[in-house]
Amino acid sequence: MYSLRNTLACAAWNLRLLSKNIRFYLGLVLGFLICFFLTQKTISLAETFGTNIQLMEPFVWCFSDSDSVLFASLALLLPLSQMPRLDAPASYLVFRAGRRNWVFAQAVTAVIVSLLYTFFLLAASCLLTLGNVSLENRWSDTATVMSFAPEQFEVALTVVRRTIKQTAPYDCAVSVFLLLAQYMLLLSLTNLAVSLRFGKRAGMNAIIAISFLSYVLTPERFMVWLGIENEGLRYVANLLAAWLSPLQHATYTMHGFGYDRLPSLLQTHCLLGGINLVLVCLCVAASKQIRFLFGRGETYE
Repeated sequence: MYSLRNTLACAAWNLRLLSKNIRFYLGLVLGFLICFFLTQKTISLAETFGTNIQLMEPFVWCFSDSDSVLFASLALLLPLSQMPRLDAPASYLVFRAGRRNWVFAQAVTAVIVSLLYTFFLLAASCLLTLGNVSLENRWSDTATVMSFAPEQFEVALTVVRRTIKQTAPYDCAVSVFLLLAQYMLLLSLTNLAVSLRFGKRAGMNAIIAISFLSYVLTPERFMVWLGIENEGLRYVANLLAAWLSPLQHATYTMHGFGYDRLPSLLQTHCLLGGINLVLVCLCVAASKQIRFLFGRGETYE
């Protein structure tokens, strides 16, 4: 029988154990370092020309690029490597709370960890910009300065060029945040579903495989590796990469804003949300085949 109380109690137990694990904090440190290196070029430019930066702009510019999203997601591997717990205490918790309640608690934990990590990236990006920062909900003068160096700030220019007439920095930051959170949740639930069915090592391998395929399906690399030079074929390859790769769905600049046939934000959220829902169902289906590992190497189903 499903019990919300037991589910929340198990989720709280998971989060308490995770908060005591050094890998969780190492993942946060890596995430902060990624934000630091990604924002330094923009901050240095603003300091050189004496221009201000809108509070949310560094987050938007940094995590509207597929490589940045990929690097940030790899830092999440450290805390995910500790989820789910399949040891003797976890088996006792399953006995007390019930398998289905315990599995739902793992899914709740995955959602919370994904959202908290994404919020941490947002907070770190904002914290690094404190100083000459603007709270107005409009694009800053730094964006104008960037137009004189397009080869160094291609992502920022793409964002501003596509959205400057349709949205403002706060609205854009919300869109980037939701896309990033969806991708982090996809990795977390993939790890959970595969780990429950095949073991924790298989869960980590599944995340690494998704990350590698996402890296391969980055449009520029996809076209180079296939040797595509025809402009028509390049356009088709770009569309295929945008629709097939979860990483490209999490990339803000790979969405259509009325200019092309790239996926819209709504289509991406429906697609990733549907996949995440299927992964939760797979977790529930795997609840009868969980194998717990005890201290002496013995297993229990």
